[in-house]
Amino acid sequence: MKGSSHLGIGIAVGAIAGYITQPDFMTVAICAGIGGASGVAPDLDTNGLATNRITLSKKVSKVLMEVAGIGILLMLIYQVMTQGMSREIYIYGGIGLVLLIVSRVITQRRMLTITGVLVMLLGFVLDKSIGILLAGSYITFASFLPHRSYTHSLIGVAFYALILKYLYIEWPIEGMMAAGLAGYISHLVADMKMLPVNRRGVKWFAPLWKQVF
Repeated sequence: MKGSSHLGIGIAVGAIAGYITQPDFMTVAICAGIGGASGVAPDLDTNGLATNRITLSKKVSKVLMEVAGIGILLMLIYQVMTQGMSREIYIYGGIGLVLLIVSRVITQRRMLTITGVLVMLLGFVLDKSIGILLAGSYITFASFLPHRSYTHSLIGVAFYALILKYLYIEWPIEGMMAAGLAGYISHLVADMKMLPVNRRGVKWFAPLWKQVF
């Protein structure tokens, strides 16, 4: 199923969860947003809608790395010509070369890894926010997983529930847990083989039981 479909379903179930929790416009609107974001979260294990929305732009990042790498090397060449060699030149020269090499080989998946690490760093900055730290670790782990593996299982549901729990402790928003879980689980249900648009299905109990549903 396409990411836009998962987004729409997530928004719908999130709004319903919000209405059940507190039938007012603000709660329903916030929960719809939480449900929509949660509805595409399992697909962070592939280059889909969720990944492309939160990941640092690969093209922009490559340009920035190339400019920084070339800039460092040019500055070092100027320093060698005017001041001679020093120990620091080798260190900064190595950094410049690494930036140039990484800019040529980096993939969108590794940009997702970097995004996850940055989110975890944000968690440390915000008084060691456990919710944000867990969210960053989820993004980082997902960037290394094959599509429809652990993020599309009960392990993924449990991990996401843990994220929501700590986010709710830090930012108590009415209906957050219900909308988030409803959105996440809706993704797995929508990917099941019982729907004719799906061929691969979902391994709900992986890695203990690899039966596809």
